[in-house]
Amino acid sequence: MKKLLASRVFLLALILLTSFASYLTFRYLYGVAGDFPFSQEIILVFIGAVATVLITALLLNQQTELELRKEGQVLLLDHKSATYTALIEHIGEIVETGRMEDTQLAELRVLNHRLAMIASADVIRHFREVLKRLDDAVADDRILQPEQARIMRAVAVLTYHMRRDLLGRIEGEDSETVLADIKANSEGLEDDEGAGRG
Repeated sequence: MKKLLASRVFLLALILLTSFASYLTFRYLYGVAGDFPFSQEIILVFIGAVATVLITALLLNQQTELELRKEGQVLLLDHKSATYTALIEHIGEIVETGRMEDTQLAELRVLNHRLAMIASADVIRHFREVLKRLDDAVADDRILQPEQARIMRAVAVLTYHMRRDLLGRIEGEDSETVLADIKANSEGLEDDEGAGRG
């Protein structure tokens, strides 16, 4: 960061020094060129060209910086989306098999560390609730149907916070209603699964 700041200060100082030297040079030439036809017009064209080049260079530099920042945000969003999707799918596999193997636990640990790097505070906090429910469920080496339902309800709340982290606040959307709908959808699917097994 210090190197970037030093580079900008140096560039700004160089532009100011060049501008000042150019001003003095053109002022002198403009005064001297008064006796020759069209010479003052040529000098003014030169001044215009130099000013245009400097302004264009400054604008391009700013635009490049903004584009790089925007590209970084897009890459971060893609990485978040991929991590969130992988986490949800992984928890789904654990719940579906009804037990957690050592390899699944290892992958869950890796996903936890990935979350720690990129996720919002809300996502990390609600993931802890999912982990607690998973931990309680696998204590007897078997995830029973009621435990599966509790885990998936916690995952439903987690997905709501992942959605908010990815999309931000959407204008005109009631957060409480969306969360209630996500929970209701999850509970509806759990009820359907229980009925199917019955």
